[in-house]
Amino acid sequence: MKKFIFIVLVLGCILPLSALDFDFMDISGDVGLGYMNHNMVTVYNTDSLKANLAQGLGDALGQGNLTMDAPKSVDSYNALALGLKLKISYVYANISIGFPFTQIPTGDDPLGQKLKDMGATNKLNNSVIVDGQIGLGINILKSLPVNLFVGGGLGINYIQTKRKLPDEYVKTIKDKDGNIVARELNETRSIAMAGLGINAALNYYFTKNIGISFDIKDTVYFIPMSNQRYYKGKAINGSGFTYTITSDGKQDINSLINYSWANNLALRLAVAFKL
Repeated sequence: MKKFIFIVLVLGCILPLSALDFDFMDISGDVGLGYMNHNMVTVYNTDSLKANLAQGLGDALGQGNLTMDAPKSVDSYNALALGLKLKISYVYANISIGFPFTQIPTGDDPLGQKLKDMGATNKLNNSVIVDGQIGLGINILKSLPVNLFVGGGLGINYIQTKRKLPDEYVKTIKDKDGNIVARELNETRSIAMAGLGINAALNYYFTKNIGISFDIKDTVYFIPMSNQRYYKGKAINGSGFTYTITSDGKQDINSLINYSWANNLALRLAVAFKL
């Protein structure tokens, strides 16, 4: 995960440099602290559930057609975020790294319903949201102390959340003889998506090169790249283990999902600079 963050930072800052002529460009940006809100909507497939329900209704009521609402879950995260933007001529890269402490789930998650029923905590540990945007933008009134930046481009988002599962749930994990086989269990979700977004910033320069900035970055994600859910824990004898939910032979649950989309909003107050 640290390698992923490093690669995103390097690509976001270096790629624009390689595409431009240094003799004809102006460089500006900002770095600061702010707030991040991330919401993800997931609609699951209902094929197997629908088939079982249709068979039961058919046996009881006779032949017919069945339509069924798909289970939908919404996961919301609020986070403290660090952010950096670098603009070179008309090309910019904006990266925010958020650290969520809680997950706010609503709706129906078939993969987590049993955990929800048993009161699994929504407190997160060592979780991170990396949100990057690369695109084109312009500065309006850039020769004045107060100016406005407006841009838009491609967004890439990676989120990894971790939480400890309740002991009551761990005790339900048993072998065929009814013996408890696990001592502790932690859930990790790892999701990557791509989308499109906009970026706007109001800048005030109180010197030629230094000022303050209020930056807003809003991105909608609709292209799933990876969605993994796995569990790490300790067996009853103390040995560590990892269990990954698979679908169609892959360590990914995208095939269990009908569609998903997410929205990431990042706000920050930053130190602005230009060279």
